[in-house]
Amino acid sequence: MASVPNLRVFNTRTRQLEPFVPADRHVVRIYTCGLTVYSAMHIGHARTYCFWDVFRRYLEYRGWHVLSIINYTDIDDRIMTRAAERFADVRTADSAGAGCLEVAEGVIATFRRDCRALRIKDYAAYTRATDFIDAQIDMVAQLIDAGFAYVVDGEVFYDVQKFERYGQLSGNTIEGQQAGASGRVDEDFERKRHPADFTLWKPSTPEQPSWPTGEAAWPQGRPGWHIECSAMSTVMLGRHFDVHGGAIDNLFPHHENEVAQSEPLCGHPWVGYWMHPEHLDLRGVKMSKSLGNVIGIPDLVAEHRYDEIRWFFASTHYRTKLAFTAELVHACAEGYKKITRAVKILGDRLRDLPPEARAIPVASSYASMREGDAGIPRDRAAMIHGAFAGPSSRLIDRFIGAMDHDLGCPQATAALFDYVNELFAGGIETLDDAPSLMAAYRCLVRHLYVLGVELVDEALYPELAADCMPAADAGDLLAPYRAVIDRMLQLRLDARKAKDFARADLIRDVLKAAGVQVEDTPGGARWELARPTGDEQA
Repeated sequence: MASVPNLRVFNTRTRQLEPFVPADRHVVRIYTCGLTVYSAMHIGHARTYCFWDVFRRYLEYRGWHVLSIINYTDIDDRIMTRAAERFADVRTADSAGAGCLEVAEGVIATFRRDCRALRIKDYAAYTRATDFIDAQIDMVAQLIDAGFAYVVDGEVFYDVQKFERYGQLSGNTIEGQQAGASGRVDEDFERKRHPADFTLWKPSTPEQPSWPTGEAAWPQGRPGWHIECSAMSTVMLGRHFDVHGGAIDNLFPHHENEVAQSEPLCGHPWVGYWMHPEHLDLRGVKMSKSLGNVIGIPDLVAEHRYDEIRWFFASTHYRTKLAFTAELVHACAEGYKKITRAVKILGDRLRDLPPEARAIPVASSYASMREGDAGIPRDRAAMIHGAFAGPSSRLIDRFIGAMDHDLGCPQATAALFDYVNELFAGGIETLDDAPSLMAAYRCLVRHLYVLGVELVDEALYPELAADCMPAADAGDLLAPYRAVIDRMLQLRLDARKAKDFARADLIRDVLKAAGVQVEDTPGGARWELARPTGDEQA
């Protein structure tokens, strides 16, 4: 399955599309730069982490096993500032760094909840920088011994002029460097050999968190930002791993400096592929707390359903800036309704049938016994059964082709729209062939799942539902209300049959007031929740 390198990704290091060939033919090892945990995740972060989630899901769809690591930068000047503000009344002379733990862990908990709200799958490990201090100290000491770092007044700087390839990843060469290259730490250019030199280890003042190093020249302090990720990723994934990424703003100086720190010690290219999703574009307005336009995840999912957000993110290629406004998300969601309508119609028609009536009469061979893409997805044979075999086969081929070309999500969503059109044209609303409907249902929800849209009903596709996030209610977003609404529609139908039209209209009006849109069709009434208007939301 995964051994055929049909997938091509854009490698920032080489600035070109390359066949994706991990070091191990079965396993892909990925390290993603996570939050500096002084404040909660916002929509800009959401786009980045949703992309990495889609990348992982597609690798797994293609048959690879993914070992994904994300870090928390839980020691930072901004964390210390927050702690000093929040815990000023409880600080004592010997409480260096008091409150930093509480600030960091509170944001970490919020991050995990926010990821689950967006159906971002759990990572294999979440590493905290402060849990790897010993590895960071060891790496700094090795860089000093190798001549790539120097000590000034207890602070350790990296000497960028000693690393010949500095600047190759980002294109920011040493010759073009000016002040500010070190990133987050305070600058002191008189003590540096070059303005681009950056801090590996910084001495702490008495009120700041501090760790002993055992080194006379730099006896105590805390790590610089860049060394944290080099140490954590190397400990967790080894001296060479497949993919390193974050958002585009991590490219320089952070990732450039990580390469400079890591490659002198490993002696070979440290990372196979560097990948960087682009920013959100708030129509030319920078998102900042001072402007009051930072949108957190609770606010985002209060305004839009998570699946609408994931579909919106998938509508633009990850290396293209994504214009974001609430109106754009709503407009995208209007088109997406056709997808959810198809899922609902198929689910409604299949859900009440006995399992034996909707069973797909297919017995598949193991995916690894099939040649090339015939093994993708694993249960492909059950998806291309029956009346919709042709459209389903075309969807799978188009979806794979789109995603194999540098994760072409916009082309993948277009393929899904065309597939749904073919399903409607083929009669999913009226066809009396449950196995064919079941095959189409599974094909549709399986490919939505790759994009982070988890609309699977456990009763209809338990194998996929088992992989869905626990926060998902078996893909049925309306599960708590379905029985009540269906009962009210039955009462309305009974009233119409009895020619009690006043009662039928009253039930319809009650449902409408509750936000339930009813559509009368030859096959019976169907319903969906209407989007609240601006007045209703207010």
